[in-house]
Amino acid sequence: MNKVKIIDYLYITLGVFIVVLGFYFFLMPINLVTGGVMGLSVIFKEILGDNVPISMYVFIANVLLLIIGGIFLGKSFFIKTIYATLIYPVFIFLLEFIDPNLIVGQLTEGKFLISSVFGGLVTGIGLGIVIKRNATTGGMDVVQKIMYRFLKIPFSWALYLTDGIIVLLAIFVFGIELSFYALGSMIITGVTIDWILLAGKSGYTVFIVTEKYESLKQGIYDEIDRGITRVRVVGGYSNQDKDLIICTISRVELHTFKLLIKQLDPNAFSFVTKTSEAFGNGFSSEKEVL
Repeated sequence: MNKVKIIDYLYITLGVFIVVLGFYFFLMPINLVTGGVMGLSVIFKEILGDNVPISMYVFIANVLLLIIGGIFLGKSFFIKTIYATLIYPVFIFLLEFIDPNLIVGQLTEGKFLISSVFGGLVTGIGLGIVIKRNATTGGMDVVQKIMYRFLKIPFSWALYLTDGIIVLLAIFVFGIELSFYALGSMIITGVTIDWILLAGKSGYTVFIVTEKYESLKQGIYDEIDRGITRVRVVGGYSNQDKDLIICTISRVELHTFKLLIKQLDPNAFSFVTKTSEAFGNGFSSEKEVL
């Protein structure tokens, strides 16, 4: 196994562990069902009683879904999914030696709100890390992928459908009030996942239309130490040939960059756009970012 694969598995392990922490210490203590195998396990535990540990419910559901995924989605899916699918209930099993009310049990007011917010945030961070490594935690992902492949249902709609059914079941078991908190927690999880997937060294991309290309190029190299892209353009009004300089910089370099343009070519036309993520030389590579 090469170094990249080892790093991937370390991140996947970390992500799954964080997901389990969010579930075990925030969602499970108040029976907050946000969908997925975790939500189903909470429902089964409530219906069937406390005789079976919740890790066993998660394990059984994950193994069954893993086998179904292997049958319908092929061997490659089975191999890529088996690791995260199996360590998921293992982490829950290890945590079952600790009181799940360790955190929530200390709260006297706002228990449901705090649990839903932090549960959604923590599980979102963990899922974002796993997804960013091009992996999955298994579970209901199998059903959603099958629906996408064979029924042509978009993955996002399949996600809403499966999780929606689970949350609907939770209404009959735990009541409607908890379901509203669960919905809020799901939204927080989704936003957090998006933030993790887009996280990186954000910056700005500067576009400069100039007649003093050489001066600006050398100034950028000397003062900012950034590479540039040169594009030949023609002014629409003047019909004269000009140069367009494109340069992506970090947030802290923007002020210096603006002063440099003003100093070297006061007549240059410039505009700046926010870049949500930049990776490559001088910025984080995608694999380096959680």
